[in-house]
Amino acid sequence: MNKFALASLLLLLQACEQVAVETVQQERIEVIVSASGELESQQTAMIAPPSIARMWQYQIKQLVPENSQVKKGQILVSFDDQKVTDRLIDKQADLDRAEKELENKIVKEKEAEQELILVVAEKEMEFEKAKRKAEIVDNSRSSNDRRKAEIDYTIAENDLFLAKKKLKYQRNNKIVNLKLAQGKVDRITAEVNNFNRDIERLKVKAPMDGMVIYKSDWQGEKPAVGESVQFGQPIIELAVVEKMQLKAQIAEPDSGKVALGQKVKITLDGTQELVFQGKIISLGKVFRDKSSQDKRRIFDAIIAFDKADATVMRPGMTARIEVVTAVLDNVLTLPVTVVTNTDGKYIVYLASLIDKEPKQIKISHIVGTKVVISRGLSLGDEVIQ
Repeated sequence: MNKFALASLLLLLQACEQVAVETVQQERIEVIVSASGELESQQTAMIAPPSIARMWQYQIKQLVPENSQVKKGQILVSFDDQKVTDRLIDKQADLDRAEKELENKIVKEKEAEQELILVVAEKEMEFEKAKRKAEIVDNSRSSNDRRKAEIDYTIAENDLFLAKKKLKYQRNNKIVNLKLAQGKVDRITAEVNNFNRDIERLKVKAPMDGMVIYKSDWQGEKPAVGESVQFGQPIIELAVVEKMQLKAQIAEPDSGKVALGQKVKITLDGTQELVFQGKIISLGKVFRDKSSQDKRRIFDAIIAFDKADATVMRPGMTARIEVVTAVLDNVLTLPVTVVTNTDGKYIVYLASLIDKEPKQIKISHIVGTKVVISRGLSLGDEVIQ
């Protein structure tokens, strides 16, 4: 071998030694879908101003601190009740007048009844007297006297009948009048009771044990003492931290890969990353925009924790998830960095003593930093980086 050929061979060997290569490996690969999400409670209650007649703005007088743990029945927020109190004072005055009118009505109706009872008694006496005179058989009396006695008897009988009718009418009328007066008292009493209940309802109490989370308004502002909120506007979310779950946002291209029951690795964001395990228990029915600013299409997935930790988990915490959608056993893999995508074709360059040899391959999956090769290479093949 001449000196020139030997020098060329040495240079070629040296070049081959300097070229970095990757070897086709056979591995067990987990196909993973990554997404992000937010912790929420399985059991929550929204707290908003109560429905009070003729009230649309509610001023906050008292507000329990955020992140407080509260018990069922504890006051969460108190709203200003001045408007209701003013109406209660006016209505209470109406009730006092109505009750006084009822008392006067009872007295007057009783007096009128007693007067008519006396009239009936008097007419009964006159009737009995006229009756006795009409029944006397005395031939010494003239026919005119007997005729007069009969007429007096008839008049007394009619007067007694009329007096009894008046008494009966008065008693029936008394029942109606007293019912009307009592009805007015009952109606106003009910209104007074409603105002008292409204005042009590303006002190909104916790419907269950839970943690207090302030709800931001459309401007992103959280409620505070002294501020006013509109009717129906949620100001507090009461959450049971012992029953936490994760609401994840799955990208539309990954929608066909996830399914109920799949295992999920959950990493909570924070100063110290915490890792938990869980599984998918619910999938959303519709796709939506991720946000008003981010138009990427996503759908929601609910993930249950295998074991939750109430000491560190809080509603609203963000997390990253990895869903194992498939497990590929004994597949051929290469780093994704050694594969070139040219016009939709995947190309690698085999290590060669002469030159880089291009090779078209088929890829079934791209998982993280690796590609899964379905055709074109064999175990142990070397590919130039």
